[in-house]
Amino acid sequence: MRYFYQSWLMTLLLSLPLPTLAREVMQLWVTVDWEGLSLQEDNLQAMQKFRQQFPQVPLLHLINPAYFVQPGINRAQVGSQIRSTFLPHDTIGLHIHPMRTLVNYCGIRYQSAPSISGADENCTHASCGHTVSLEYAYSQTELTQLVSCASELMVSNGFNYPRHFRAGAWQFGPKLQAALEANHFLWDSSRIDANLLTTRWHVDSPLVKLLQQLHPRKITNTENTFLDQPYALGFQLMEYPDNAAMADYTSAKQLLTLFEQLLNAHQPVMVMGFHQESAADYLLRLERAIPRMEQLAKQHHVTLQWMP
Repeated sequence: MRYFYQSWLMTLLLSLPLPTLAREVMQLWVTVDWEGLSLQEDNLQAMQKFRQQFPQVPLLHLINPAYFVQPGINRAQVGSQIRSTFLPHDTIGLHIHPMRTLVNYCGIRYQSAPSISGADENCTHASCGHTVSLEYAYSQTELTQLVSCASELMVSNGFNYPRHFRAGAWQFGPKLQAALEANHFLWDSSRIDANLLTTRWHVDSPLVKLLQQLHPRKITNTENTFLDQPYALGFQLMEYPDNAAMADYTSAKQLLTLFEQLLNAHQPVMVMGFHQESAADYLLRLERAIPRMEQLAKQHHVTLQWMP
């Protein structure tokens, strides 16, 4: 009788609908650094092609408003060129390289050093100051003023007030963090493992050395968590480390390797991206990697959530 009851109970349980298996979710951010240098048609067309190919992927546009203060430009035309790459679900943020034109516009005394490339930035041409370190060249007061001014410049040219940020060349430290908090920013992606950049920058280059000082590794057991996954910088400001760098530095194969490492470690966030000024050269790497990422996620029963 007991056996009959057990068999009946088992049959009943097996006949019930199985609950849906819980799926992991992985958030992927695709960022665009708009450097403030140029708006060439081949790069804009490469971005437009990407949007047609992957309409499900929002972009976080991190824009340097230095475009709008270059000599002789038509601001309306510049805004139209930038918006030609947008889709409705995109987000607009701020990106700053302290070019002389932008710094002077904001009423701040221009600094020509230190440079992340060792270049002589004591110059007057339009891109002058592009390689100057924000964190090391300017005071906290100056950075607070620069972030505020750059944000208002975005607004005056028809964009929403930005709440997302990335420092030019990832030159982010305590002074710039305080400047972002003073300007009520919510999201930053200025921290990076300098080793991700050694495909193009020598290990002894000024950029790599400066980043190793600004963003030292914090190892917990065997995991590099400090430069890997999001964490709170302050009461409102969250850090989303640029843990897959930019397509200029990572091939499609390297992007997939980084993705698989995060996938296998059950890490919930990956931040990758590209530069507008080199989209025609490097955006193809993302175009090749994204379909394979979606395939791998499906095989691992992981849902990809394209942010923002």
